[in-house]
Order: sequence, then C-alpha cells, then structure tokens
Amino acid sequence: MQKKWMLAMGLILFLLAGGWLMNDDKKSLAEHADRTGHYIGSAVRFEPAFQDEKYQEILLREFNHLTIENEMKMAAIHPEKDRFSFDRTDELIELAEENDMEIRGHTLVWGEEIPQWVYEQAVDEERTKQVLKLHIQMLVERYKGRVNEWDVVNEAWNDDGTFRENFWYRMMGPSYIPLAFSWASEADPEAVLYYNDYGIEKENVKAASMFNYLNKWKREGYPIHGIGVQAHLDAADPGISIEEMKTNFAKWGQAGFVTAVTELDIKLQNMGEPRNERLDTQAELYGDITAMCMKESSCQGVTVWGAGDAESWLISQESEKAEPLLFDDNWVEKPAYHAVKKSLFSARFK
Repeated sequence: MQKKWMLAMGLILFLLAGGWLMNDDKKSLAEHADRTGHYIGSAVRFEPAFQDEKYQEILLREFNHLTIENEMKMAAIHPEKDRFSFDRTDELIELAEENDMEIRGHTLVWGEEIPQWVYEQAVDEERTKQVLKLHIQMLVERYKGRVNEWDVVNEAWNDDGTFRENFWYRMMGPSYIPLAFSWASEADPEAVLYYNDYGIEKENVKAASMFNYLNKWKREGYPIHGIGVQAHLDAADPGISIEEMKTNFAKWGQAGFVTAVTELDIKLQNMGEPRNERLDTQAELYGDITAMCMKESSCQGVTVWGAGDAESWLISQESEKAEPLLFDDNWVEKPAYHAVKKSLFSARFK
C-alpha cells in the first residue's frame, strides 16, 4: 500500500513539474533574466523601433535592457558645435521607460562618427579637452538618473596592445581615456561607467594591455567601473573559447570591475556546414556565453546587438547570409533563442 502511495505521489509530482516547466517555457527572455538578477538586452535603432510593429513587439516583450545603437553617437546627437539633436534619443528613452527597461548609453567617446565641426574647433590639446568635456557632460547631465550605464570610451586599443591612433589620441594622448570617465562621473556620479571593446573576449595582448591601463587608472582613483566585451563573433572561428572569456571576466571582477557582454552577435556566413548544423553551432555558443555570464559574479548581463536578422548591421555590411541574431528575418525564434532561454532558466536554480 505504501509503495503504491509513493508511486502515485511521484506521478503527481512529475505531472505537476511537467506542467510547470511547460508554462515556464512560455515566459520571455526578460522574465527569466529578471529572476536571475541579470539583464538580457538588445541594441535598438530608431527607425525599426517605431516603424515595425513586430520588431517593437518582440523588443518590448523579450528584453529588459536597451542599448541605443546609433542615435547617441557624436555625429548623430551633436552634429554642430552649438546644437544637440536629442529628439530621437528622447523618444527611445521614453519607450524604454514606459516599459520598465533599463538603458545603456552608447557611446560618449569613439574614434569614429566625429562631426566635422570638431576637427575645426579642436585644433590643440586644450581646445580638444574643452570640446570633449562639453560633449560628455551635456549628454550625461541631460539623461542623469535615466540612463544608468554608459559606454564612456569605445575601442581605444589595437589588436597588438598599442593605443589606437584616433583623433582623441592624436590631440590628447592616452589621457583622454581616464579624463572622459572623470567628466562623465562629474555629470552623473550614480551612473555605471564602462570601457567597451571587441576582441577582448580572449586572453590576448589587446585584453592584457587594456586591463593593465584600466586597472592602473582605477587604482589612481579614476571612476572606471566596468569592462564591456562586445563579442561580435564568427561561428567559423576555431579560436572562440568560453573558458578564456570566463577567465577574463573573473580576473576583471577580482580587480573590482563589473563586466558585461555588450554587443553579442554570431555570424554564420563563413561556415560550410548545412544550415541546420550552422544554427546548432550558433545556438550552443549563445547558450554557453549566456551561461558563463550567469555564473560569473561580476557579469551584469548580456546584450544582443539587435533582435532579428533582418535588422542586423551585418546584413548591410557583410552578407545576407550572416544570420547572426536570435530571430530570423521573419521574426521566428531560432535555436539560439531557445539556448539563451535555457541558460537563463537554468541560472535561476544555481
């Protein structure tokens, strides 16, 4: 009798668990991420966000964190010396706020997307400092308390570990990097300030040089809070290593930095396998990277650089066969979507 009772109870529990798991699978990525204490983010551009209803529906349902992809870059938001163009950014931020999504500002200082007036005005080191400080502080002050994270400096190192000789470096030397963080912090002391770059997901000379400088400046008192790994990856690259990424995140976390995966996409056009195998490889990488972030105490979340393949920057710049994101060009969930969801779900019970 007791054995039958135990078997019956086991069957009931199994059926209840199955129903619970099925119901849980219907939850969005954002709902799962919320329960882990992390975010799952997406880069967003103005036109599709307001012109494509399906895109907006998926964006608002599946993600709890937005990075403004283009509209905050210097040429877009500060096109003339005495004029900021805030309209598009304002609308994107309002959309996020109305849907309880946190916002990442991108990017305050970059060697590209510099408007012509800067070259005309910033003719020596002192005037370059004035131009850059004004730009940073006007932007950060406007969105103080609304944009909680900023990519302050973007892509400042070469692959060989030397400083990238962009305009800011030529005019100010490497000091533009820590100064930018100081100016941003003066404008909003509560904001979390990141350095952001590609190619640093590996244990290489670029990642080592970047970390050594950032750590030195941090110890000197500059408010450099976080390191963002872009992770624009090629599924055909045999050198992708989740273990190396994990090692870097752990090392940076031990030094007092928060970390994040900030621009994740995984392109497929260079793989020769059948499409279903390519998609499976992509899904495994997406799932493993998400799981790595969930396990590393310094990692705040994962941001995918877009949502659907049709909206990806890679389609226009590289190949229509890139297929780098979580949804296909008809907004159908790909295996990568389910792999990310599985990793988020699993993290809830660790």
